[in-house]
Amino acid sequence: MESVQVRAKIRPVSGKGTLRRLRSEGFVPGIVYGRGKEAVPVAVNGKDLAGVLALPTGMNTLIDLAVGKERDTVIIKDLAREILFRERYSHVDFLRISLAEKITVQVPVHLTGEPEGVKEGGILQQAMRELTVKCLPADIPEQIELDVSNLAVGESLTVADLKVGGDMEIVSDPSELVVTVLAPRAAGEEPAEAGAEVETGRPEEDRENGEES
Repeated sequence: MESVQVRAKIRPVSGKGTLRRLRSEGFVPGIVYGRGKEAVPVAVNGKDLAGVLALPTGMNTLIDLAVGKERDTVIIKDLAREILFRERYSHVDFLRISLAEKITVQVPVHLTGEPEGVKEGGILQQAMRELTVKCLPADIPEQIELDVSNLAVGESLTVADLKVGGDMEIVSDPSELVVTVLAPRAAGEEPAEAGAEVETGRPEEDRENGEES
């Protein structure tokens, strides 16, 4: 995985008024921390941040972050949105990483194939949408694929059924449910549309918007 270059500036820590001004100018306040170095308050251009998040790797994108004369390889560890304008970001946490050390990240789970149970009128329900794995930063995949073609009505697949390559380790509980095919009546669908998917929602990624000091 190649890194994306982003430039940030050191921001003052002088209260809510300064943060509001930065946001009004199109910047997102943030912090850079980790690897035994001092935490540095920064501000990054909102368009640059949106560009990173629009990539297939999303928050797992490797970022070559330049702050003044310092450069660090980082990933986005946490991201907050504005309460009233959810399309805007109010704060971002950058975590310094080493390309030679494994890190723990969440990777999307992508289902492939049409289950036999769905062809018979069952309802496909995806219970897990992101898998927690540990690997080298350069080995972070865009997604983990799971073939569900052979699933019949009433059958399920768990984390133990997921396959990852290389030196990657799965951190999620092997017994945790990933996907199941429900009978139409059990799914509460009447009538059921073949191939329909019951949305369970993505894990909550946003934290409550709190002003940084």
